[in-house]
Amino acid sequence: MEERYRLKQWPLEKGDEKELDAQSGQLIVLVNSGSGQLQWSGRKAVLEPDSIALLRPGATARARAGERGLELWQLRLQQGLLEEISCPGCDLEACFSVVPFRCAVVRLNTQNATLLRRLYSMLQKETEQPGALAGGVYRRGLVELLVAGVLRCCVNEERKTALVGRKRLVVDEVFAYINAHLAEPLQLKDLAAHFYVSPEHLARQFKQRTGQTLHQYIIKARLSRCRELLCNGVPLSAIWMQCGFSGYSAMLRSFKQEFGVTPAEYYRQCCQRAREYPEEALPETKKNDT
Repeated sequence: MEERYRLKQWPLEKGDEKELDAQSGQLIVLVNSGSGQLQWSGRKAVLEPDSIALLRPGATARARAGERGLELWQLRLQQGLLEEISCPGCDLEACFSVVPFRCAVVRLNTQNATLLRRLYSMLQKETEQPGALAGGVYRRGLVELLVAGVLRCCVNEERKTALVGRKRLVVDEVFAYINAHLAEPLQLKDLAAHFYVSPEHLARQFKQRTGQTLHQYIIKARLSRCRELLCNGVPLSAIWMQCGFSGYSAMLRSFKQEFGVTPAEYYRQCCQRAREYPEEALPETKKNDT
């Protein structure tokens, strides 16, 4: 049994990172203290003492410690162990397959999180005393309890992937994504799918955070980019494509509505301003609040 599982503790200081690799078996990671993030496949999840991370065979992830540091307790189950400790009517390998992600962060209630950490501590202590009376039986029982406890949490607890900033940080990431992809179609449903949230959730959080709809923000971001490109001498015929508008007329209409002048008039203002005040910023324009 001892050769079929491995325990490892990772005390990380603020900003430290640790690569987690499930290899050929299951990987269970408890958070003993502190907080941080887990990143995998373009996703991010919060790590807190009331959460556990599960990595299925072949999955990898990177943990990063937050302001208070992060201590991770890792239990690696080697290939075949789940089959070994299974019993008739309870196929643990099949039970783990109900977890629908190669990597997931599961939020627990405090009681369950405390219980799992307690079982891990007991297993760690017993592993350090290989000659203890009936040690093999005791350790096997602890492994079985710990695995069963994790599985019950996965099934019974509400699965919360704890994506970074469900309320605030996701919106910050949406800001950055939008401004990096202005030339592309930016639809609510596509953005929601990219950040693994529902369209309704994203729209609601965006409105609460900014006071405007996602569509309004995208239009304003595109118009702001238009102004920059105009003053950099980019031809009008190319700007609408670089800013993601459906055509020149759509850009013209939105630009004039927002700034009170046409793109061509604004370009002339830029040129005049540059001649008169070469160190000045962009010319002022009328700003229409929407």
